[in-house]
Amino acid sequence: MILKRLKEYLDYKGISISAFEKSVGMSNASFSKQLNTGKTIGADKLENILTKYFDLSADWLLRGEGEMIIPDKKDKKIIPLYDNETTIGGYNSIVAETNTPSQPSDWIDAGDWFPEATAAIRHYGDSMIEYPSGSILALKRVNDLRLIIGGRNYVIETTEYRITKKLYDDGGDVIMAYSSNTEVNPDGRLKHPPISIPKETIRHIDLVLGCVIKEYSNGAILIQK
Repeated sequence: MILKRLKEYLDYKGISISAFEKSVGMSNASFSKQLNTGKTIGADKLENILTKYFDLSADWLLRGEGEMIIPDKKDKKIIPLYDNETTIGGYNSIVAETNTPSQPSDWIDAGDWFPEATAAIRHYGDSMIEYPSGSILALKRVNDLRLIIGGRNYVIETTEYRITKKLYDDGGDVIMAYSSNTEVNPDGRLKHPPISIPKETIRHIDLVLGCVIKEYSNGAILIQK
């Protein structure tokens, strides 16, 4: 019954089984196999699950008692965090590949900082000077590409790459992506030149709402909006 309740929780939260397995260190498809065979989950794994998914009630999961979501955590804004270099963008003039499907490495509480956020990513590189390499960007999915705000920062994913840039759309067949780092090479050319992105290659675009920077271990967290 624990496995069925756990599956019910994942369905309620919209978390895929593969993303769940990755977040708690389970091997690929192992949870599905346990569901089919009725094999129980070890105590150490259950403890890890309850730590990762902190709004999940232990009483409900283990014994079916009370509510599935801990009452004082019902209104928490839990969003997926994509936290590895191969699934995010903006690494110097190079871009992150998108050959493999992106899976969140964790789920985090956006709190009151970014109530509109739908996801978060780890940003690397120096092409966007306002976002230090290693910082976390809070994102909001843009569902209608006609609503792109010129001059705002976005994470844009195409069939080939994913990058963080300042976007401009002149209504044509392409979107122009610019870096805020305007450093030049010795020959006078930009280190991070503009990129022309055909609209037909765009998978999705996310507006950057702000940036979270951890100054040092156990130190202050700086929020930039």
